[in-house]
Amino acid sequence: MGILGRLKERKILLHIAAGFIFLVVSVLATILWLRIYTHHGEAIVVPDFSGYTAEEAFNMAEDKELIPQILDTVFFTDKVPGTVAEQYPKPNHRVKAGRLILFTICGSEPEKAELPDLTGITVRQATADAELVGFRIGKLSYVPDISTTVVRMQYKGKKIQAGTLLPKGTIIDLVVGRGTSNDKTTIPSVTGLSFSEAEEKLLSNYLNPGTVTYDNTVKNTKDSVQARVWKQYPRSSSENEVSLGTYVDLWLTIDTDLIQPSENVNTNDKTE
Repeated sequence: MGILGRLKERKILLHIAAGFIFLVVSVLATILWLRIYTHHGEAIVVPDFSGYTAEEAFNMAEDKELIPQILDTVFFTDKVPGTVAEQYPKPNHRVKAGRLILFTICGSEPEKAELPDLTGITVRQATADAELVGFRIGKLSYVPDISTTVVRMQYKGKKIQAGTLLPKGTIIDLVVGRGTSNDKTTIPSVTGLSFSEAEEKLLSNYLNPGTVTYDNTVKNTKDSVQARVWKQYPRSSSENEVSLGTYVDLWLTIDTDLIQPSENVNTNDKTE
């Protein structure tokens, strides 16, 4: 092969090498661009916005390159009105910049609902119907009546009509008929239950929660929700019957060592 042929061959190889290098550089540049564009490997830790005002939370979110938006406004009894009560994603969740953060803000007033007609039905059914729309059943009072169903509803000691608009969470007292048989009931054990569970069980047995005492282990609202009944008075009994509407006093704690099987808990006296 002559010199001219060798030069042509070398020129072709150089073109091929240049093309290959260009291809590699193009691929690497594209990958680098995609990494930068999509913030590859980067993540933002979502702050805990709870307790901050909506304005403060919005500013914090925008500083983190997040997009804040109010999802809903709901009344919470244990939150400050106008502050963030809930958020999504939750705190410490890792997201990319530009992620939408949804806030639920605590409203200044509780949501209201119409009181359903609870008369003419059993206490158990009345309790279920009331809770379905956001109300709670409080004290049960019994009066002479041919029926054993709810005779009337009361709010703050006064008769109240169905359809009345009240804040959700309102406690409604019930006046119930005794029937013609002078019925009595037994006291169940509520040891180990939360207050709401104990209340529901007592009401379903036609009894009233009496004095509620939290011991010194219960220091805040969260503790009170987690607390369990460790003592009750009168104590549970499947033999002795009591009048409908009898009050049962409850003692609650978060100290699990205090909570013993009901048959081993001495509740004959009412001292702590």
